[in-house]
Amino acid sequence: MKKIGVLLSVIGCLTTGNPLQAQIVPVDSIVMYQKDSAIIPETNETVLFFQSNERIPEASLSKITIITRARKTMKLAAFLKSDGMEYGDPVLADMDNDGKKELLISNYTGGAHCCDELYIFKNIGVNKYQHVAKLFAGNTVITPEKQFRFDLHENFGYFFTCFACGYSDTSDAGPIPVNDITLRYNNGKISIVPGSPELKSIINDNLGKLAEQPYQAIDKELLMDDGIRKEFALNLAQYYFSFGKNMVATQQLFNKYYKFPDAKTVWARFSKQILYMKKESDF
Repeated sequence: MKKIGVLLSVIGCLTTGNPLQAQIVPVDSIVMYQKDSAIIPETNETVLFFQSNERIPEASLSKITIITRARKTMKLAAFLKSDGMEYGDPVLADMDNDGKKELLISNYTGGAHCCDELYIFKNIGVNKYQHVAKLFAGNTVITPEKQFRFDLHENFGYFFTCFACGYSDTSDAGPIPVNDITLRYNNGKISIVPGSPELKSIINDNLGKLAEQPYQAIDKELLMDDGIRKEFALNLAQYYFSFGKNMVATQQLFNKYYKFPDAKTVWARFSKQILYMKKESDF
């Protein structure tokens, strides 16, 4: 049977952004790329993770049983053939160094603008795995430390602006970009790595700088701004997920800094997007 290589492709997300997604390309082997006669080793951490861990032979897919997010028991082979799983790529890896390998599946859902997924299943018996988490549209990177770096930008890409638009301040006094959280798997659970006091200080400082900017009305034709509302949202989302998922405290932070006349509209949309993220992802 041919080996499986993983090829990155930039895919836009219909409602949330433009995640990088590992797609499966059947080849004899893909471990390096050639450019101008030089061999360039693969450097993408997620690609390296799927290349270096235990592949599952096609003949073994029907021998593995999984319990899905919807608590449905089925064979892995059937799950990979279900709707939306056309590019599902499974691998086995011990994510918490307990001697048991977890089942991870990377998938691209298809369509013009959507979306990357990462599924994590814990081992509960011989050839049997139970759903732990799904990470949706987060351009998720699996680090060498076996943690998951989830990009918040994917879920706020179209927050009152275009996906490619973003607030820009290139001065030394401009906001420091914050837009990803770190997740870790341990003992059958996935959790968010808590934010540090330094991160909390950066978020408050960023929001204070954004609050000093003049009010920018939404363009009536394009229904967009220059990205400043997205920058507010990214900092607020970073705060929400990094410091206990406290929506009351997050709204207090919003009210402290967002003094513009459309505050109710912006907060309502932010809240809706947080609920959507909680529905689609497990963290």
